[in-house]
Amino acid sequence: MTHPIFRQEIFIETAFERRFQALLRSAWHRRSWHVIVAEPGSGKTMGIRDAIRTTGSPAGTLPGRSYPLLAVTAPKSDESEQALGNYLFTALGLPLRGRWSERKPKLMGQLHQFGVQCLIVDDAHDLSLSHLMFIKELTDQGCLQYDHPLGLCLVTAGRGHTMPLKEIFDQPETMWLQFRRRLDKLQPFCRIAGHSSEEVRSYSSSSGNGVW
Repeated sequence: MTHPIFRQEIFIETAFERRFQALLRSAWHRRSWHVIVAEPGSGKTMGIRDAIRTTGSPAGTLPGRSYPLLAVTAPKSDESEQALGNYLFTALGLPLRGRWSERKPKLMGQLHQFGVQCLIVDDAHDLSLSHLMFIKELTDQGCLQYDHPLGLCLVTAGRGHTMPLKEIFDQPETMWLQFRRRLDKLQPFCRIAGHSSEEVRSYSSSSGNGVW
């Protein structure tokens, strides 16, 4: 939210953010896969930013930089796998030089070198079928060639009982069956509850007393 005095975004650890970040961190530590849905405007993006900012940096195979949690936003205007791949390269701070056919096989190696342990995709309801197939291919490569499993959090916006991506993963094709089997057994599709009336009252009371 925007601070009323300093006019800049600040992160407030609300009850929603505690629930949301707890799942992100669980996926990171357990390398588990989840589809996470919450109301639009609930604070998902700020929660992701804060989780990355406060994440410790265990050593990867490259000195100086590591990204245990790596987050990107789903491409909205390009359904090609290259679009998502380019976002991942950029998030690692790597240049987009050369043909995609030459850079693609190197991406998982780069994730391994930078110590990436969990991928977070914000606005994952915008992922195309090509994007999802690329994620599976990338993570398959990580397990097979590098013995490096990746956690995955597909963070989506949805109202009411809407569960984005479930209809895709419920399809009978082998591709989606394999994807579905990799989702966490206990929490494959997770809805993060917004603030209860009691939590809102508690927060309002604390804010009124100058607590941020």
